[in-house]
Amino acid sequence: MNRRQAVSLLVAAGLLLPAVGAAQMLPVPPGRWWERPRVMEELALSTEQRAKLEEITLGHARELVDLKAAVEKAEIDLRAAADREPFEPARVRSAFAALQQARSRMEVQRFEMLLAIREVLTAPQWARLKELTREWVRETARDVGGRERGGPRPLRPRP
Repeated sequence: MNRRQAVSLLVAAGLLLPAVGAAQMLPVPPGRWWERPRVMEELALSTEQRAKLEEITLGHARELVDLKAAVEKAEIDLRAAADREPFEPARVRSAFAALQQARSRMEVQRFEMLLAIREVLTAPQWARLKELTREWVRETARDVGGRERGGPRPLRPRP
């Protein structure tokens, strides 16, 4: 493996691993989960709680969009620095540090949103939401064929 391939592999790993960790950190389903009938029923969310959850997510949404864009721009900059000739490790390190800072700012914003959401829910509601999230993760980890994602593909005859 040459230097360029090694750097490309490291860049790819650096771009993917934090996203996986961030997704696992947030114990709530994506999207407007509080509007799903099953969630509303099982958590017994009040009208006031739903309104507060809406306010929290809208308040953080614009900032998260900007922070996500900053992460994506930093990813582009890192790829460009890694591919640039002549190769400059210091430039790649600097671009990687900028990417890590952008990700950190985005994760802090997500964490603050999570804290605000947690403040709205009672302890039993929070516990049930975590259970529902685990169920949702298990359900979405299977594709249409019913096999685990990433598992071997079924053998099919070629047309």
